[in-house]
Amino acid sequence: MSIVQLFNAIKREFSYNFGLGYAPPPESVTIEVDYNCMLRCQMCQMWNRDFKTLRIGDNEILSTHEMEGIIEELHSLGVKSLYFCGGEPFLRKDFLDIVKYCKSKGLYCSTISNGYLINSELAKHIVISGINSLGISLDSAHRELHDEIRGLKGSFDRAVEGIRLIKKYQREYNTELPEVFINTTISSRNFSTLPDVVELAKSLGVRRINFNYLSIVDDNTVERTNRAIGEKTIGLHTFSDIDPTYLLQDEQIDQLAIVMRDIKEKCGFEVTCDLDPALLNGNKDLLLEGKFPVSRCDIPWRSAMITPLGDVVPCAMFTDYKMGNVRETAFRKIWNNRRARSIRMLLGKNLPPICQKCCTVHRDTQPLWKRFYHRFLKQ
Repeated sequence: MSIVQLFNAIKREFSYNFGLGYAPPPESVTIEVDYNCMLRCQMCQMWNRDFKTLRIGDNEILSTHEMEGIIEELHSLGVKSLYFCGGEPFLRKDFLDIVKYCKSKGLYCSTISNGYLINSELAKHIVISGINSLGISLDSAHRELHDEIRGLKGSFDRAVEGIRLIKKYQREYNTELPEVFINTTISSRNFSTLPDVVELAKSLGVRRINFNYLSIVDDNTVERTNRAIGEKTIGLHTFSDIDPTYLLQDEQIDQLAIVMRDIKEKCGFEVTCDLDPALLNGNKDLLLEGKFPVSRCDIPWRSAMITPLGDVVPCAMFTDYKMGNVRETAFRKIWNNRRARSIRMLLGKNLPPICQKCCTVHRDTQPLWKRFYHRFLKQ
């Protein structure tokens, strides 16, 4: 953490505690490029026709030109990084053009893909684009299991070949970009085979794996959250109506410490294994309910999400809480408007139930003093 980053973190912490909902300009923004996806993942609703109908309808998604205008404004505000997500981002034919525009502004740029479309030509253009980070979703080192979870035969082979092709062109162009990592969603289906993913990563020359626990948003959580906020803030969510048996089962949680140990041992110094804090926490009751140990959230002070239609929402959980639309209002005016300040003040006082289902917030929202301690004093 540099002095500038520390200063900005102090400002953000002050805003979180005393800012009446106001926040300094965000350090990062997430942009959803579209909801289309060729896979039929068992732990995601995005491919469902009802999802697209409710979230997109007959409306046109943001064009290349509109995306570039948004990126230009975010850059002028001081935003340093953009994370693009889908659906499958590479289904957008202009996606790498958008990436190149980001890079022309000096922005850090990242995304996650299922890898299905990454043939030789696309792999070459991914490397040429200069995108900083690319996660490839692999839920098992075993072909049949990965394909079963992802709902499409051949998805494992395509993802693995995609990684190999990107590595090939990295050598050809003498670059380490993008940093390719594996993104693994942990469920009851793949729990016992998780250490094998490390061996797969090593064989592919991948040096980082993110192990994320499954998130399931149930109707009761949605209803209680909407009541707590006083309006409909969550519609059909990406993680709605997922089969609850995909959560870790009682006997699996009893083996959790052993599996985590095996993962760490296999990783050694060769691979960085980013283990979900929910797993390290080991709270059996929370894991069985698919909840995360969340005590605070400052993400809406640091970031925002822009949907494919241009709606600005606080985060991926509050999908229907629209603070404004960039097609109608500049992002800089939306960032601290009444709607934005209102949700921040609410979250600063008391987190609604949906936040216990967030697979992101518990990873990086420690209070400033804890982050400072781990960065400077603990070493």
